[in-house]
Amino acid sequence: MEKVVIFDFDGTLTQKGENAWQKLWQWAGYKIGEGSEYRNLFNRYINGEFSYKEWNDRTCEYLRAGNLTSVKVVTIGALTPMILGLNQTLKTLAENGYKLYIVSGSIKQIIRTCIKDDNYKYFSAVYANDFHYDKDGIIQSITPTPFDFDGKKRFVELMIQSGVNPQNITFVGNSYNDEKVGETGVKTICINPELTRHEDRTIWKDVVYGDSLTKILPLIIDKKHEVQL
Repeated sequence: MEKVVIFDFDGTLTQKGENAWQKLWQWAGYKIGEGSEYRNLFNRYINGEFSYKEWNDRTCEYLRAGNLTSVKVVTIGALTPMILGLNQTLKTLAENGYKLYIVSGSIKQIIRTCIKDDNYKYFSAVYANDFHYDKDGIIQSITPTPFDFDGKKRFVELMIQSGVNPQNITFVGNSYNDEKVGETGVKTICINPELTRHEDRTIWKDVVYGDSLTKILPLIIDKKHEVQL
């Protein structure tokens, strides 16, 4: 029997606040409010004007023009506060036999620096956007994750196709780019919801509020609902 918990990153494993992309644009010298290049570019992607890869490519052009360096990226990660109770939650889940994943539209380098080795070791894999730099350490390209927005649903579907019973899969997220996962029928937990229809039980089975990630544990570790294969 395989038991799986899949986590989003920004706003799920971090404290509520500006997400990683917003910080990156600001550290590259841009504003992020209404009418900004950041906002306009993202809205154009959301409205379907171009693909996720093209959104990443165009974003990279702006960040490179702003001399965003690898040092700045890892510094953003180091300064991003983790949610309280992260280590205790991951340790408890691992000790109870759960395989853990991060599936996020954030950035691998920021995730790794933020959650630190003591927590990173609990994850079987981390799927997120990957930054690449030139010889001077300035961002040069981005390898986009295939598992953001609708891709998060696709990741869960692939997990089910690999043989994991959907009743033994839990997804933990907080925002609108996590909503499609609810269509898979797995348990979905929304923590400190932001810009999502958290009251819709076809999307989120449970909603929790608070400063500590440990609040999700009673919703996951429930021996009665684990399915033997």
